[in-house]
Amino acid sequence: MCGIVGYLGIDDPGLIERMAQRIRHRGPDGMGVYADPEQTFGMAVRRLAIIDLEGGRQPAANEDRSVVVCYNGEIYNFVELREQLQARGHVFRSRSDTEVIAHAYEEWGTDCLQRFNGMFAFALYDVRRGELLLARDRCGQKPLYWWRHGDKLVFASEVKAILECADVPRACNVRAIDPYLALRYVPEPETMFEGIYTLRAGHFMTVRRGAEPRIERYWEIPLGQDGLPTRDEAMLDLLGDGLDKAVGLTLRSDVPVGAYLSAGVDSSLIVALMAKQQSQVRTFTLGFGSPIDESADAARTAELLGTEHEEVPCRAEDLARLPQVVYQMDRPVGDALVVAFDRLAEAASRDLKVVLSGEGADEMFAGYQFHKVIPLAERYHRLMPGLLQRGIGLPLLRAAPVDMLDRFFRFPARLGRSGRDRLVDFLSRYGERNLFANYLALRTLWGLPQRLALYAPQLKQLATESWIPPVRDHGGPFLDRLLKLQYDEWLQDWSLIRQDKNAMAHSLEVRLPFLDHHLVELAFRMPPRLKASLLRDKIVERRLAERLLPREVVRRPKNPFFLPLEEWYHHPAAQEMVRRTLDPARVRQRGYFDPAVVQALRERAEAREFLPVKQVMSLVILELWHEAFIDRQAV
Repeated sequence: MCGIVGYLGIDDPGLIERMAQRIRHRGPDGMGVYADPEQTFGMAVRRLAIIDLEGGRQPAANEDRSVVVCYNGEIYNFVELREQLQARGHVFRSRSDTEVIAHAYEEWGTDCLQRFNGMFAFALYDVRRGELLLARDRCGQKPLYWWRHGDKLVFASEVKAILECADVPRACNVRAIDPYLALRYVPEPETMFEGIYTLRAGHFMTVRRGAEPRIERYWEIPLGQDGLPTRDEAMLDLLGDGLDKAVGLTLRSDVPVGAYLSAGVDSSLIVALMAKQQSQVRTFTLGFGSPIDESADAARTAELLGTEHEEVPCRAEDLARLPQVVYQMDRPVGDALVVAFDRLAEAASRDLKVVLSGEGADEMFAGYQFHKVIPLAERYHRLMPGLLQRGIGLPLLRAAPVDMLDRFFRFPARLGRSGRDRLVDFLSRYGERNLFANYLALRTLWGLPQRLALYAPQLKQLATESWIPPVRDHGGPFLDRLLKLQYDEWLQDWSLIRQDKNAMAHSLEVRLPFLDHHLVELAFRMPPRLKASLLRDKIVERRLAERLLPREVVRRPKNPFFLPLEEWYHHPAAQEMVRRTLDPARVRQRGYFDPAVVQALRERAEAREFLPVKQVMSLVILELWHEAFIDRQAV
């Protein structure tokens, strides 16, 4: 729920109202402001009322108002925490989870963060200390951005609110273009805005006038399998109890709660548990009207679970919404699939304020294709001498028919020659790279040689792998180390931002039971053999689902969630957008890319091959972001 804004060290009486108004969509039910003129400090919240509809107004404070909080999100275990705090003598004015944060900080200081189970980003002002605390949840479900220059600090749930401050420059972080092309997003803490950063997931920041801000990490996924029972069935029981509890906590609300439902096991499992705990469940699924459409299977699951179900159509003409969606998201995420998240949230928000969704399960239980390919490559690299790899394996792969990969990888279009070449490069250089670099090499949209060719002559120095972070050796199984990488960047910068920004644009809150941190920690303690094998994915999750769902649902293979862009590419909505944003004159004027290379890519995309179409759309989205935020064009 909600959105927060604030500043420190800035003398602009109207700024806080302008910032709050810019994110009104995150909280249309009210606004609250706290100001300390002596410290030139102000913060505000736009409220989406979900818990304690009448009494839960913000900012919230402790008894003597020495601690004041503006807050975005949900502390799911607020009932239990309030009981603990009341037993210690704290007096509450409301039934809201926001007030729990103020009292918990008063009692435990920043250690209170270890006690919170939820999704949140909050600003807490300690009046006595004259200190501001900014904090973000463990997995990064709720966003928080900041800009600082000298004694001036501005923060907000969305960058567009920070840009209301006249001191903040509107400039592109050119260094971020290279990771954006490689990953289709800019990894934390950087953003595409020069000087504007995210507060990283699982971190908090403390700020005082005249002192350097202090940023600390308070949570990290523990690797290792200590303390688990040895029997598989006992581990399965722990997982079942944990997920059931997580769903129950996320159902705490004073307004109705629905769910997103695909044909996959993740959301089906959540809806099955919801149906056990409430009498009626409303579910929503996307329908693309294409061969990769899961809507018929989702409708069948909804019928089996007895939900009130709605199919939300997403069609090629919805690509015309892309400029608005890019603006909603603040940061460019280079996949037109963001339009589908917007359509789904728009439909659900007509009648609901809260929905549950299944994000996080793939990252816990190895549900993506690269979770099989990279461990297999690791085993291949360890067991086969280098000469044998170069002498037999790679030449055979290079000579293989280009359509061969399509039998092994579930994509909605042909991978073709570019896909085969990408796999050859991944395997040939596997031993030269660290784990993140190998993970990137298999997933990247633009390989390093392609990025080098794409840049305009004056920017070719951007093409580098120097931004790839060093990978700390945490020990633990190889698969878990691979999965952990996703909690350090992929999850919040790719998966969660698409949900939060597009849902909150329609005043809708999305809750994710699989990201209950107790559940995440349990999953990482489980042995890899319960997560994935060469032929199976999400093994333990599917075994749990067998207790609650029909076999036909449990055994459905994972169908990657893709927009059928290859089918839609020739629709007038797509063609007009590509023509306008990637016109050679516009590309030359922007100055980042070689217009001839971009034009050649557009021509390759006309054949509807998977990678070229995706690459074109990533460039379109980057240009739309420039238009909205740097050029200030209305959307």
